[in-house]
Amino acid sequence: MRHVLRIVRESLILGFAEMGAVYTWKTWTFGWLMRLLCQATFYALLGRYVGDEATMQYVLVGNIVVLACMESTIVVISLAGERRMGTLPLLAIAPSGHLPVYLGRGLQWTVTGLTSSSVAWLVLPPLLGVPLPWPQAGYAMPVMLLILVSSYGYGCALAGIALRLRGVEWLVLNVAYGIVMTFGGVNVPVEVWPAPLEFAAQALPVVHGLEAVRGILDGAPIGHVMGLLGTEALVGACWYAVAALSMDRLVSVGRRDGSLDYAG
Repeated sequence: MRHVLRIVRESLILGFAEMGAVYTWKTWTFGWLMRLLCQATFYALLGRYVGDEATMQYVLVGNIVVLACMESTIVVISLAGERRMGTLPLLAIAPSGHLPVYLGRGLQWTVTGLTSSSVAWLVLPPLLGVPLPWPQAGYAMPVMLLILVSSYGYGCALAGIALRLRGVEWLVLNVAYGIVMTFGGVNVPVEVWPAPLEFAAQALPVVHGLEAVRGILDGAPIGHVMGLLGTEALVGACWYAVAALSMDRLVSVGRRDGSLDYAG
């Protein structure tokens, strides 16, 4: 356990050092964070245009919560960058094992994702005139942490595709996030889709956690909410299992044929 905690700490230090080379606190706040707030605002106003205040609140809640998914899946870019820089083989020979190192490579995005979604949760509803009910809104905030963790596993699993195909990391990231945005109950209920799509959507992160958030806001029974949280945790665990199997396969094949080397 101490080894894992040390890897988590070192991964966060490395991740924020990388971010520090790109962002200052000003450019992150007024550039990246503002961009996310504007995105959620755009969809909320679109919901108001095509519906009413209830529709606007529905869309706003979905788009705030999904920010946690959006940022945590950027781990796809972080892992693909290791291959591009030629450091992927070094991660594979880490003394603590390659899985903790690989899975911890984008942990900084979980921190920024939690920050972004929390700021949006506190700022946007009153700013747009659709305040959330308190204290229910406060009770719902920790659920975003679970959504973020399950989404990170989703991103790690999809990073295996980006590491194998090379050069497609941005495509993988945007398609993966777009699928959640479209079919995950963010803007419209999952039930509006045909039965096969609705069934497939149950395997996505965010779906059950977001439903739990909406349930908390609506005063749903605690048993119903806990069931949704358990399902979200199970979905996340499955994505981590897929990520672990994918990374193991990538490393075992790469050690045999040298395919972990620098990719240009």
